[in-house]
Amino acid sequence: MMNNLNFFLRDWHTSLLAFFSLFLLSFQVHAQATFDVTLLAGTCANCHGTDGRARGAIPSIAGRPASTLEALLLAYKSDTPPPGTTVMNRLAKGYSDAELAALARHFANIPAEASTSAQGANK
Repeated sequence: MMNNLNFFLRDWHTSLLAFFSLFLLSFQVHAQATFDVTLLAGTCANCHGTDGRARGAIPSIAGRPASTLEALLLAYKSDTPPPGTTVMNRLAKGYSDAELAALARHFANIPAEASTSAQGANK
């Protein structure tokens, strides 16, 4: 009788542990699926400027069509990036296709030029 009870308790314990592991894993997967694109976009600011408005030789990405940005990002991620690519091919490989699409939409929704009220506040 005691052996049966020990077997039941051991299986119950294992089943409960497996259930909670899967339960916690589902939260982790959900958290990864609902990433905050503004956190990803912060990396782009290093070269493309705050809000994607670059000053200098590196192109601005704010206000460009999402489809254009996404196509470029996917091209950079591919095994044959556009000619003249310097670092974007290495950077783009660190993102999923969904993250690149989200970044493209994010920067497409930012006006290419800062509003005059925002420019005045920065002076």
